[in-house]
Amino acid sequence: MADSKQLTSGTAHSATSHSARHATPGTYVAVLGALAVLTLIELIVVYLPFLGQILLVLIAIAKAWLVLQFYMHLRYENRILTWIFLLPAVAVGILTVIMQFFVR
Repeated sequence: MADSKQLTSGTAHSATSHSARHATPGTYVAVLGALAVLTLIELIVVYLPFLGQILLVLIAIAKAWLVLQFYMHLRYENRILTWIFLLPAVAVGILTVIMQFFVR
């Protein structure tokens, strides 16, 4: 009898702590606003001559990070999952920056 009581109270506790770890609707609206601002910045950066492409890649990485962290809920998972998704984007960004010096 005591075991079933502990199981139900433990389950309720983990469900409560799990839901407390997720973002509020206000957080999603703030992230949406940040993504919109970054998109507007991208539209301005397109017209910059040299640093435009580098900045576009960096902004794209920042936007990908926001989407991964909040909309895909990786902010509330193990950090290794975030790095698995983010490292390839960072690698592409670094390679793009390096290629800017060799392609003309």
